[in-house]
Amino acid sequence: MKPAFVVLTDLSGAADAALTYTTRLAACLDGRLVLLHVFLNVSALIEPETVLATTTTQLAARRQLRANLCQQAEKLPLTADAELSLDTLDAAVRGAVQRHQPLLLALGREQPHSLLGRLIPHRTVSILRSVRHPLLVVPEGCPETELPRRVLVAADGQSFWLTPPSLALGSLLLALRPTTSVVHVATQTHGPSRGNVALESVRRTRLFGPLTSRSLHEVRDASPADGILLMASELQAQLLVLLARPHSFLGGLFHRSVTAQVLRHSPVPVLVLPTN
Repeated sequence: MKPAFVVLTDLSGAADAALTYTTRLAACLDGRLVLLHVFLNVSALIEPETVLATTTTQLAARRQLRANLCQQAEKLPLTADAELSLDTLDAAVRGAVQRHQPLLLALGREQPHSLLGRLIPHRTVSILRSVRHPLLVVPEGCPETELPRRVLVAADGQSFWLTPPSLALGSLLLALRPTTSVVHVATQTHGPSRGNVALESVRRTRLFGPLTSRSLHEVRDASPADGILLMASELQAQLLVLLARPHSFLGGLFHRSVTAQVLRHSPVPVLVLPTN
C-alpha cells in the first residue's frame, strides 16, 4: 500500500500551502494524500441547544464542502482521498490515523497576526496528545518551492528516544537525502556544554544520515527558541525538526514551550517528532 500523508484542511490559503508542500514530500515515495476537513458547526457553539438540530443550511454547507474537497483532491498529481468529519478535532485525527496509518499529519499556519495563527500551537498540542504522531506545520506564504535539502534538528542536552511513528519517517528522509545540522542552545554564556549529548542522541535515531562533530552548531546566551530560529536563518535551513517530549504537551505550559514559540515564528516548515 502506498504510504499516506494526511493534510488537515479548511480550504484556506494556509491549508493550501500545507497541501502543496506535503504533496511534494509524498511524491518522493509515490505516496497518497488524504484531505481531512473537520466540520465546525459554528451555530452550535453560539447556541448549544441547537447542537442536535441539523438544518437544511447546514446540510447544504456540508455537501458543498465535500464537493470542494473532492474537486481539490481530483486536481492533485497523486492519488488523493477527501474526508469530511463531524467529530471533534481529536476524534477526527485519531480516526484518520487508525484508518490510514500515515507517515505524517500536516496542517497550515496562517500569518501570525491572525487568530488561527495564534491557535496553531494549541491545535498542535491537541493532536500530539491524541495520537503522538509526527506533525508537519507549514506557514502560509512558505517560500520553499523545492524539497528540503537543508534540515536543522533542534536538540537539548538530554537523551531521547523517538516513538515508532517518528522512526517510520526514515523512508521519507532517506528519499530526501538532506544535509542535516544539529543545533543545541545553552542559555548561559559559560560552563560545560551538552552539545555532544544532543548530537549523539540525534545520531542514534539513524534518521538523518551521517553526522559528525562539524554537524553540531551551538548557540550560547540565548533563549532556546531564539537560538533555534537564529541558527535556522544563518544556515538557511529549509526544514526545522523539533523533538516533542511528553511533558511538553501533557502539561499546562505548552504555550510557553520552545516548540510553541518556534511554531509561531518559524518562516519555514516545522516537523514535530514525538519522543518517549
